[in-house]
Amino acid sequence: MNTTTAPPKTAPPETVPRFLPADTPVLGRVTVVIAPQPVELPVGLVRRLWRFADRNRTVVLFALFLVIADVAVGWFSPVWARHSPDDYAARVAGCAREPRDLVFVGGSPVSEGIDPDKIAGVSWAGKTLDSTYALGLSGGTTSDFYHAVLHGCPTPPRILVYGITASDLNDSRHEPHGPYSLMTWGDLGRWVRLRPESAEWVTRHFALSRVGQASNLFRYRHGIRMWATTSAEQQLPGSCPEAIREADELRERSAALENGNGYAPARGYSVGRYDVAKAAGVQPTELPYLRKFRTGSHLKYLHKLIDWCEAGGTKLLLIDMPVTADLEAIYPSEFTEFRLRLAEVEQSRPIRVIRATRESVGLTDAHYADLIHMNRDGAVIFSRWMRETLAKMGR
Repeated sequence: MNTTTAPPKTAPPETVPRFLPADTPVLGRVTVVIAPQPVELPVGLVRRLWRFADRNRTVVLFALFLVIADVAVGWFSPVWARHSPDDYAARVAGCAREPRDLVFVGGSPVSEGIDPDKIAGVSWAGKTLDSTYALGLSGGTTSDFYHAVLHGCPTPPRILVYGITASDLNDSRHEPHGPYSLMTWGDLGRWVRLRPESAEWVTRHFALSRVGQASNLFRYRHGIRMWATTSAEQQLPGSCPEAIREADELRERSAALENGNGYAPARGYSVGRYDVAKAAGVQPTELPYLRKFRTGSHLKYLHKLIDWCEAGGTKLLLIDMPVTADLEAIYPSEFTEFRLRLAEVEQSRPIRVIRATRESVGLTDAHYADLIHMNRDGAVIFSRWMRETLAKMGR
């Protein structure tokens, strides 16, 4: 019997490849998501931090107390501001509250000598100028006044009157209050490009201002002191007479700036009499703001102010503010150079310069508190003259 088994037949190899049906799913991309694990501080690091805090708990607790106190002081910032207002910031904010028809800008001669209420309602080109404001920044320069107008007039006014005087253009002086209260980072960059010779000064003061404003305790230190003085006087009348006079004046000025038109003259200037001081032989003999007088750099911001007015359709008037005859006698060359610069600007740019002499306005030494600042009587006379002058020009 034959038991041999035939070998199995194998299928021939395929010569044509087979394709998957069209509806067969195909794996295109795989995304792996790993759940984040909670970050845990190493036990050793936690122990080291705890030991450090334990060893230095006095310092740590003091630092923590300062942080809490600083935050708490910030909650009451309106109280401190009412007792010690930032004149520059308050005036700019007040001007920006609403669109203005007529804005006055300048230094302390403007802040003391122009009362917008006595000028409001004057007619210009057939329309009344009802909303008026005085951006008078004591100690400021032309560079500061440009930034005040830039941020204080988001809507350009119909008329901008710049009461200019020689100290505004003195390149030997700068006002740190400007970088502190008026300038932004963009303003800083433009200043550095426009006035590179003073780049270090403005950068340093701008940086210091930002550091100072970062701490509420530092920023409102004077307001806190004035509030404490007022509280102490209420409990113990007569306990701090000198400080309470300052506190009362600052609260009065804060109220005027918050609700008024920018006119908030200093008490001392309001009642001062230069003629009386001269008769007593105690009149000032110099104005520090005119020392080492030179011009050219601040003048660049006067041209930028002119450009801003042209772009916004604002009529710009420059007023050579009247000062005492004694001040011009002390600094004759400085005022000569200042007025020469004004004439050059008037010839090269489409602006009008008004020469407000003492004689044309009707001012005497009795209308000044010192060499340059008008008292309240002088402000009344000058404001009325200003109204009449604008009325004539606007016909």
